[in-house]
Amino acid sequence: MHFINRHITLFLMLFSFIMFGQVPQDKLKAKIEIEKVENSIKITGTAENLTDVIRSAAYRLSVIKNNDKSNNQSNNEQVGVFTLQPNEIQKLSTSQINLNADDEVIVLLLFYDENKQIVAKDRVVLGEEKKKIM
Repeated sequence: MHFINRHITLFLMLFSFIMFGQVPQDKLKAKIEIEKVENSIKITGTAENLTDVIRSAAYRLSVIKNNDKSNNQSNNEQVGVFTLQPNEIQKLSTSQINLNADDEVIVLLLFYDENKQIVAKDRVVLGEEKKKIM
């Protein structure tokens, strides 16, 4: 009997970690917009308030660029805070980087509440399909 109770408790703990580990985007939505401009890309981080009340959060837009041939890596981070009116969409930050054929670019947009907990996120990877082909 003790064996079964231990397994049930372990299962419930694991299930609760899975449920609460998810980042629900039911109040704020993080979105990364990518626009190709000649040999570069323009990256814009946007926020959308999905509720009927004013929402505030902090954001971090990270752009990580890796080049396999030269083994170079560059990292660009932009941080700030924002406040959105009900159902408002706002552009938060824009970055533009050069993009070569051998580059892989990882873009990550995170929103944090006042307790520094992630409340929304978006992620885009460019150039990943080249690695899968090789």
